[in-house]
Parts: sequence; structure tokens; C-alpha cells
Amino acid sequence: MSTSRNPMAPASGVSRRALLQGMAALGAAAGLGPMRAFAQDVTTIKWWDIFQPLIPLHQKIWDEFAASHPAKVEYTPGNPSDMMQSLQLAFRSNQLPDVFNVPNGNVATVNSLQAAGWFQPLADSFIFDKPFQKEALAEGFTSFGGKPYTFPIFAIRQNSTSLWFFKAGLEAAGMDPEAGPATWDDARKAALAGTKDGKYGLILPLQFGDRMKAHFTDLAQIAGAAGEIDWKTGNYAHASQPFLDALEFLMSFQKDGSLHPGSSSVDARQGRARWVAGESLMFFDGPWNSGVLNGSFKDQIDLIGVTAQVPYPGDKSTAFTYRPPNGGTFYISSQSQHPDVATQILQMLTTDDYYVGLAERMDQPPLDPGAVERANVHPAYKKVVNGYQDYVRIAPDPLARNAAVSAVYSEMRDVTPGLGEIIQGAFSGAFSDPKPILQQYADQMSKERDRAIEAAKSKGAEVSLDDWVFDAWKPGEDFTADKY
Repeated sequence: MSTSRNPMAPASGVSRRALLQGMAALGAAAGLGPMRAFAQDVTTIKWWDIFQPLIPLHQKIWDEFAASHPAKVEYTPGNPSDMMQSLQLAFRSNQLPDVFNVPNGNVATVNSLQAAGWFQPLADSFIFDKPFQKEALAEGFTSFGGKPYTFPIFAIRQNSTSLWFFKAGLEAAGMDPEAGPATWDDARKAALAGTKDGKYGLILPLQFGDRMKAHFTDLAQIAGAAGEIDWKTGNYAHASQPFLDALEFLMSFQKDGSLHPGSSSVDARQGRARWVAGESLMFFDGPWNSGVLNGSFKDQIDLIGVTAQVPYPGDKSTAFTYRPPNGGTFYISSQSQHPDVATQILQMLTTDDYYVGLAERMDQPPLDPGAVERANVHPAYKKVVNGYQDYVRIAPDPLARNAAVSAVYSEMRDVTPGLGEIIQGAFSGAFSDPKPILQQYADQMSKERDRAIEAAKSKGAEVSLDDWVFDAWKPGEDFTADKY
């Protein structure tokens, strides 16, 4: 945060009369009069995030705020693949922006950052009281110690792994260009048919470990996994059959020769750009792909189709993905000197007009899903978002049951190599059998969680492994508040 001032101090030897005359002259020259010549100090709020499609919407809000307040926003866009590293460097040098988002910030990461002192609460003036808004607030997700620190702007029901494709290429492969490949077998066949004349069937952002982890987990869920944790036992499930099947599916494109060879060196943005350039037929991505296409590749958006859901391996009736309760989107830095101003700006992201505007940017769907129906959006975006209502379910989360779980998350250390790195290792040929590698990762995660539970208990937290077991969880159902 920085503050721009308009200081004027009398120089040595300057009389009071001369100073007043000079002030009057400056005011008259500006057409403001002597008192308006010294405008209020302008507070600059530094803001970092990764939401490229939202820049026009947010810029409009920032401009409206600046027009009626002595404050402005200085925005820096970030790349999802390296944003966290930039934030870590900024934190260590006491240069965190006033407002920022935590890219791919799961609840464990956010709780660790909170424990490390990265955030401060929203000012008392903050209001978030519509029914769907109040339902989105939860201790350990958006609040800490009973105080609200953040809030979601996006809906729970979404994921990162819809399959996007060029409609003409899919039609040439003998498939319905409106529906797209429904199953894993369909996707492999389409990719093989699209691999010709120097072009490939699929490009994956293998350089971006977090995105590959998201694709991997979505595909494992659609194949029958509850997620990284089996909620019936509380055990980490990375070596279970659905995860093994998901990795085999991802690697099948490499095995078939339909995977773009540049996949190993691209992140999500680079992969998308090469896909849109026609180097591959298909690309896995989230709903925000519509917004990026509309903003940066507008001449291509009508040529592209998308599946209504994540492709599945067998029976559609059992194909679901799961999302835990929402965390927040933006945080006020603990290093910010103006949390009141930051809160006022963030308050503007909670209105009906904002939710409609958010939908029209075609990024992640807004917290109020009804806004999509009221918005002017591309049919592909509406197709993806509407599809989520059919197959994305709300998962349980230990933190929603027991706020003391946050103490465990803040104690947990990263296990390396992580899931994204394991996926990269599989594609690079570092190992031939993934099961023992994934089992080792699951065992290490269990060991680290056990250690963190004991560390949290030693500091007074009432928590146990039982907090990760949910007997009432059933595949294909929302885990609602009454089931805790």
C-alpha cells in the first residue's frame, strides 16, 4: 500500500503573506479556489489476483469507487502458476498487496497462511446478510475467531475439467459437435482422430502442477472416488482404483500418440493459447475458459464447444464430482495500512448487479447462480454452469464439523513430491507403476496429518482422526449441514 500526497511546506525565509498568496494563486489556476487546491490525500490500494476475465468488471467498480472516495486501486494481474511464489516473496519483504487472492487456495493452505499472520479481518462495516450469502460463511473457511476475514464471490458447484473442443474437428471425427465426447473412450477416439497434419488431439498443462492435480482429482471423482479422502474411513485415497484409473486415462493420450508434445512445457494459459491456435483439438478447462476466449480470442469462441460435464468412464448415473464448502476469494493483507478502505471496495463485490456482472464476465459462476439466467452470456458458459447443477455435489469437510481442525491444517507441512509432481513424473517416465508411488504419498499424508493432530492437541485443540470420518456420506448426494 502506498499513499500519494500533495504536500507543501514553507521554504526557509518565505513570509506567511507570500505563502498565502502562493496558495491562492495555485487554487485559482486550478479553478478550485484556495481551499480546494489541497485535495484530500489519495490512498492507493494495491490489488493482486489471477482473475483475468474479471479485469473490466473490477476496473469499473474501482473507477466508481475512486470517483466518490479519495482512493484508487493499483491492480497487478498474476499468473496462476507462479502467483503463490510472488505472494510469498512479498510477504517476506513486507510488501504484500492490500488485497489479494490465494491461487488454488484450499482450506489447509488458507488456514496455514492465517496462522502465519498473512490476513486481517474485514472492517466492522462489512455486510453480508442475504440468505445465500449467510449460508456461505463458515468458521475456518471465511471466518477466524468469529470474525469475518473473507467471503466467496463464486458458486460451490463447479470444477476445472470440462472438455473443450473445436466443433468442426469433432464433427470430422464422427462425433456430435454440440454434445462433445461424453465418455473417456469417446475422448480417446476423438483425440486419435484429431491427431494428423502436425496437430494433436489434446494438450495438457503439465507444467502447472496444481491444475493437473485438479484435473486428476476431478477425473478420479467422476470415476467413483469421494475425493482425496475416503469419507467413510478418513483415509487418504490417492492409491485407490478410481485414482489409478484417472491417471491411466490421462496417460492414455500420451500412449496413443495424441498428446501434444509441448504439454510438458506449458501451463494453463500457454496451453490454452496453443490449443486456440489450432495445435490441438481438445483442452480441459473450467467455466472461465468462456471468459478468456471472449476477451482474448473472440473470433474463435463460436467455433468451440464444450461437454456438459466432465467425461466419465462408464455409467453417467454414478458420475459425480464433489466440492467442499466455499472458502473466500479475496483477503486483506495483514500488512495493509487501510483495511477500512479495502473493506469498502470489497463490499461492492456483494451486490445483485455485481453477481450479474460476474456472470457476464464468464469466469467462475457467481455465488448467486440465478444471476447466470439474468445475464447476457455465451451459450457454452450457460451449458457448463447449468451442467454443474446435475453432477457437482457438496462434499463434507472436517473443518465444518469442528473448527479446531484449523489448528491441524495450520500445523501440516507440505509433503513432497506432491500430487502435481507425481503426475509430472508419470508423464516423464520417472516410474512405470504409479500405485506404489501414490500409496507412498497417501501414507506420507496420513503420517503428516497424524503428527499435526498431535501437535494441535498439545496446544489445546480438541481434535482427532474421527473428525475426518463421515458415516452419513453417500455418493451422489449433497452433504448438507444436517448431516454433520
